Amino acid sequence: MIRKFFFISTTALLILALFAGIVSALETQPATVVKANLENVRFYAPASQSAGMNYAVDGGELFVGRPGEWRKVATPEGVIVSAVAVDSTRPSVVYFGAANELAVYRMDAKSGSLLRVPLSNDFVGGVTGLAIDKANRLLYAGTDTAGIFRLRDVGSSMIAGGHTELAEPVVEIAADSTGAGMVFARTPSTLFRADTQGMNWSAVEGLGSTPTALTVVNGIPATVYVGTADRGLLTSQDGLTWTMANDGLNFVPGSRLSVDAITADPANADVLYVATSYLYGSTTVHQSPVGVSMTSNGGATWSTLAGITEVPVAELLPVAGQPGAVYALTLASRQPQALGSAPVIVESSEAVAAASPAVSIAWTSIAAWVIAAFAGLALLFALASDLRRRTTTPATPALQRQTVSR
Repeated sequence: MIRKFFFISTTALLILALFAGIVSALETQPATVVKANLENVRFYAPASQSAGMNYAVDGGELFVGRPGEWRKVATPEGVIVSAVAVDSTRPSVVYFGAANELAVYRMDAKSGSLLRVPLSNDFVGGVTGLAIDKANRLLYAGTDTAGIFRLRDVGSSMIAGGHTELAEPVVEIAADSTGAGMVFARTPSTLFRADTQGMNWSAVEGLGSTPTALTVVNGIPATVYVGTADRGLLTSQDGLTWTMANDGLNFVPGSRLSVDAITADPANADVLYVATSYLYGSTTVHQSPVGVSMTSNGGATWSTLAGITEVPVAELLPVAGQPGAVYALTLASRQPQALGSAPVIVESSEAVAAASPAVSIAWTSIAAWVIAAFAGLALLFALASDLRRRTTTPATPALQRQTVSR
């Protein structure tokens, strides 16, 4: 009876081990997509320091890495990524917005958790920008149809904490992380300033021109830089009083100096880059690109970094901690072009798969080995018991009677 029980148990365990092994094999992840250069950048979140990792939205997919090596980040199937933001105090936590739904995702690389936070069921649209106020643990999401949403990150989850509807799509949104509450959002025609930590928003007065570019720098104090259509660059430390910062940008009173893009080195609050153009004409406006300039003193003075005469710059991507190194996206191409001291990346039109697929060590795989080990031990024990029983079997009564009779 015992022998039958062990053999039946062994067979069952071996079947379970085989099943677990098959499931484990199915959980093998596909090869990681790696490419040298981005090709269709729609959003960029630079690293906070030179040794950090950058995040980029390339063709609706999320990538992480540095110039020369970008790895695709797995996101939910069907989600077209449109924006990304990273909290420098918690680099493992990444936030990204979707272009095809009003939702924000919170992904934690340490725990492997993924949280979807719907923004609204009353609108149809997508997320256009994300900004983090890490001092107050707030996340701001700009959208193309529903205005601005305010979310509070409470650690492992996010909760809705405010919504302001706007008449135009949000093009850019930026926030400081020093606790100063410098949060701004730009639409095609208006710059908005957040009040009471983003619970309310109001239109900014005093720019004297249409806003065209925006960034907030976490300096001491925090400073907002706003590019305009024909007054060049303006700066403010309170969002109320504005000062022109065009020294070295060849702005001449009466001319129309347009700021096409502006960005800051996140590892150095005094280093910024700006792309400018001259505008000509009234009914039909012609744009003549000037080039990209750099400042190392917070915008007090500017010097030419690179001259671009063919196509206007659409966006600038800084290399953290490397003054003078920046990449440009133009109106003709969303592929990064190296400027200044930024390394030139060899053209790569095809995604390269990693040499070997990345296999996830799942619990089913571990369980398969454990079950297989127990199955082997049970089989050995059953065999040993059977052999011992055969060698120690006592003589039968009939055999004993024959022995006595002799």
